[in-house]
Amino acid sequence: MGPLIGVTTYFKDIDDKKENEEDARRRGFLSPEASVSYVYYTRKIEYAGGTPVSIPWFCQDASVRTLAERLDGILFSGGEDIDPQYYGEPVAGSEVIVPERDAQELRLFEAFYQARKPILGICRGIQLMNVFFRGSLIQDILSEEKGYLDHSQSDEGGFEPAHSVLVEKGTKLVSLIGEEVRVNSLHHQAARKIGEGLVVAAQSEDGLVEALERPEYPFMLGVQWHPERLSGEPHSNIFEAFVEECAKFKNL
Repeated sequence: MGPLIGVTTYFKDIDDKKENEEDARRRGFLSPEASVSYVYYTRKIEYAGGTPVSIPWFCQDASVRTLAERLDGILFSGGEDIDPQYYGEPVAGSEVIVPERDAQELRLFEAFYQARKPILGICRGIQLMNVFFRGSLIQDILSEEKGYLDHSQSDEGGFEPAHSVLVEKGTKLVSLIGEEVRVNSLHHQAARKIGEGLVVAAQSEDGLVEALERPEYPFMLGVQWHPERLSGEPHSNIFEAFVEECAKFKNL
């Protein structure tokens, strides 16, 4: 078995699918809410040799501590917007917010950070990383006056590249994917003020932050795009490097 890697999950109100409370209880839910994970994350981890473990968004503090002790690394997945209160702003463009998920994932980030275990953030995950280190976010890209492109890709599922990103020389990321790569784009927010100790590892053609790293940390990488939905190299290199780092903690 490969290294155990946690994957955070999305909040899902199953009433979105027209299921009622009775249906939810029949299927084992206590309320019409679910904790879901897209298979793309877990498949990429498995393909790279890891063993994915889905983490519900409603874990208690004791479970958070246990997860940080027993898992070898963590992937913070995409999903809902982070409450702007965490970076000192009122809601001004943020959309769906799940307070329970925000609170838990910040606790998870702290626990894995203190354990110095590998951390990979994707989409919301890079934003969580930035907020954790006291950075801030652009709450809605198209509301900005700087004329950014629409980064909410309209094709089915974001399985095709939408634009290029330029990767900074000397970063961990450039050693994995090269100096320029085509990526998909499924977000309406992005990092604004960069968190303490983080460096910008890549930007899009219009100047938005597309990747962040923490150089002094063994492995901490956040990307704004969704490499789990893109096939082949160089995107698979991100997961292979992440799983390789997680393997160093296996059986410790």
